[in-house]
Amino acid sequence: MGKVCKRFCIVERMNRRSFLAAGVGIVGTRAARARMPSWAAVSADAGVSGPPISLLEKTFVPMAASLLSADAWRPIPKFADRTAWMAVPQDVRDVLVQRAEAANNDAWPIMLATEELEYQRNGNRTRFEAITFGRRGRLSDLVLGECITGEGKYLDQIANGLWLICEESFWGVPAHLGAQKAGVGLADEAEPVIELFGAETAATLAWVVYLLGDRLGSVSKLLVSRIQMETKRRILDVYFERSQFGWMGLGGGGHVNNWNPWINSNILTATMVLEPDAQQRAQLVAKVCKSVDVFLAEYSPDAGCEEGPNYWSRSAASFFDCCTTLVSAHGGKGGAVLTHPFTRAMGHYIADVHIAKNLYVNYGDAHVDSAPEPEVVYAYGKACGDAKLAEFGAFDAAWRGSAAEGAVLRGTFSNGGGPVSLSRELAKVFAAAPIRVAPKRDALVRDAWYPRLGLMTARQTEGSSDGFYVALQAASNGRSHGHNDSGSFIVFQGGEPVFIDVGVEAYTAKTFSKERYDIWTMQSAFHNLPTIGGVMQHDGDAFQASEVKYEKTDARTTVRTNLATAYPKQAGVKRWMRTVVLDRASRRVEIEEEFALANTVPVELSLMTAREPSLTSGSVKVGGAVLAFDATQLTATSEKIVLTDASLRHCWGEAVWRVKLTSKAVEGGSWKMMLTAG
Repeated sequence: MGKVCKRFCIVERMNRRSFLAAGVGIVGTRAARARMPSWAAVSADAGVSGPPISLLEKTFVPMAASLLSADAWRPIPKFADRTAWMAVPQDVRDVLVQRAEAANNDAWPIMLATEELEYQRNGNRTRFEAITFGRRGRLSDLVLGECITGEGKYLDQIANGLWLICEESFWGVPAHLGAQKAGVGLADEAEPVIELFGAETAATLAWVVYLLGDRLGSVSKLLVSRIQMETKRRILDVYFERSQFGWMGLGGGGHVNNWNPWINSNILTATMVLEPDAQQRAQLVAKVCKSVDVFLAEYSPDAGCEEGPNYWSRSAASFFDCCTTLVSAHGGKGGAVLTHPFTRAMGHYIADVHIAKNLYVNYGDAHVDSAPEPEVVYAYGKACGDAKLAEFGAFDAAWRGSAAEGAVLRGTFSNGGGPVSLSRELAKVFAAAPIRVAPKRDALVRDAWYPRLGLMTARQTEGSSDGFYVALQAASNGRSHGHNDSGSFIVFQGGEPVFIDVGVEAYTAKTFSKERYDIWTMQSAFHNLPTIGGVMQHDGDAFQASEVKYEKTDARTTVRTNLATAYPKQAGVKRWMRTVVLDRASRRVEIEEEFALANTVPVELSLMTAREPSLTSGSVKVGGAVLAFDATQLTATSEKIVLTDASLRHCWGEAVWRVKLTSKAVEGGSWKMMLTAG
């Protein structure tokens, strides 16, 4: 497959692109769930009957007396446990020391008001974020290096990083300042707000105190007290006193998304290390439980991630982080939350949407190659009792994680200029030894079905990437981080793309504004969907494919859905039944469109590809696959779309193509297409 194949085969750690994808905006409302049609009832295939109610509150609030003190809490080894740190594999130790050496010699970046104002002035967020993430990444490198070497060599630079961060006016990013009364611009210190990266910073500083608190005193006794004061003032006291942040889910209003467990997991860490008042500490933990239970209650009842695989790492996996911290904070009690069937199903989703290599079924604001960190997958599987998930994490770690070698291993501990979660980095360090000897097996699931999301995945053969792989999702266009793509499908062949979901460009101010759906990657015309008389699908909760029917046998997997309900009235579509079949017996994919329109108009069926298609009368060839159709009904043309966005170029190369199968003016019809190996 040439250039694109090489891009798919490279190793990509969770970098700024994938990490930030879970970090901006809350799109969608609770109303989306109330309007889900009857077809979306959870079936036996999903293996769950909806999320448990108040799982964390019911489990942990009654055992408040078991909440450990900061001195007693030991989720990971501290610096003083030299045996544990010396047991980290030598090649990982070498990488961490190399990174600490580089960080020890670099200059700390300054932070200017004009850089903070850029987002307000022109929508640019990258320059400021490079500074704030760079500081935290450098601090993390120094801390890990100090824990590995134990020599005190990096303490002065650690102190510099801590002091600089404590001196910052705002620990978050300007794109999130809309939560303050003054709005986006400069941060108002008189009104602290809690968002993703402020909470992440609080947890990072807490881990530094947890690991190196005693050693920091050799530089200055004021360091730890300053960290505690700033964290309480900016984060913990604000969390304790306020309940109106939308991501909390405690003040009514919109549907919560990945912000909820991501922020709450960091609040828990900061609370356990830095909150000295026992009563407030217990109340903070109880409030976190209540808030995360809102996230859980609103999670898709089939346990699928509505935000897509890109966000699983900061939705289901951050929920997992909350659970593991709560269990350790209560001395190991409450572990049933980790093995609860719904918790397990939330984790297994990521295996169900794995295509091949580092490729996943992407929809909405997601990239096809934004694979989760293997160590997170491994830890989730181990804790929840899903052996297949744990084996998948260990398998991935061997070629793109902490069990890999050389440049790949070095890349595993490189943040690529993006934000670093020190919580996740520490977990990765201590997973490196056990993950290397753990059982390993790739996750290549034959069939998966998530009825509430209308998400189907199917491959030719269980355990193999050979042959065709098909996925279709029919969720609401009003879901969190969604595109107007309900009923769109993707097809891969032999682990290589045939028809794709392009993904999402880098976030700007426009991405979560009223102009969101002016962005081409958000529009249905640039997904594998019809445009009817020039009218595309509409955004919002009321617009989604309906009447979804799913069937599977050993020979065939079929999904059928009505696309008409995803279009506005202007489209004049009475009914549009799409049927997609993976026929294993014949080793082909069948696509049928049956439709009735209110007006006689031309229809244009888009098919997005990552490789230049070859067109003939009645066929479209993409790579090693050929789509055949009736040339008396449809005419094929294609257009090249040059990619300028770095994220999209990373996935697909310099361009993608849109194949357009265009009809004459029609009032209805039935089109049958067949995709075979060519």
